[in-house]
Amino acid sequence: MPYQPVLSHIRRLASAPVFRPVAGLVIVDASERVAMAYQEYANQGWCFPKGGVDHTETSADAALREAREEIGLEVELVELEPIAFTGKDFHDRLGFGSPRGAKSVIYKPRCLYFGEHVEVTKSEPPGSSISRGAFEMLAEAWRLHHGVSPQESEIMELYDRARDEAVIWRQSPTYFFAALKSHCPEEMTGETDETAWFTLTELKERAKRAEPFLPNKLHGDVARIALHPDLSQWVAKAASGAIPRERPTR
Repeated sequence: MPYQPVLSHIRRLASAPVFRPVAGLVIVDASERVAMAYQEYANQGWCFPKGGVDHTETSADAALREAREEIGLEVELVELEPIAFTGKDFHDRLGFGSPRGAKSVIYKPRCLYFGEHVEVTKSEPPGSSISRGAFEMLAEAWRLHHGVSPQESEIMELYDRARDEAVIWRQSPTYFFAALKSHCPEEMTGETDETAWFTLTELKERAKRAEPFLPNKLHGDVARIALHPDLSQWVAKAASGAIPRERPTR
């Protein structure tokens, strides 16, 4: 497959912000508290579980996966309209966040899991999929050169050659609401330093203070959602479907 002609289109598309779909969850327990993950990585602070959407999954599926991997909870989605908005831009490789060719590493082997220290023994396994953002950008580059849509195998070959190309990513997060069903710390993959439950009052107070530094910093997405005027109503609906809490909580 001729690569260089398509590469010029990839680089042109990557020089402007490329949308990167992200899926996350606002997880609520029966006491109307919200589950949060503390992540020092990239100075994120306290955040909702979230991550990039792979090209083989829906945003809802990605959000449920992130709940298990980042915060160790099994949940059930609530029938509420998800919150979607445009996030910040950042610079990274085309391959950022894609399972294909990734290394299997446990970055955080211990986690303070809702007040209880747990060992993390599972890492996010490499896979064959790539981020939806990368998939869609590569498909567009192919169409610009060839005038037709590519096969998936052609996109994967492009990805394998171009994964280290620089991209300006623009986060495009969608947050779903979910009710707590069970705890599964054994499913965590070593991305989180600590997990905790926050009351709505605590969440809103922190959002108003907008502390910019760890360890009290709230992720920007959290602050944005915490101050939404309908949040209390949405949390109450999610709480109605949650199980009573069954582990020590903090």
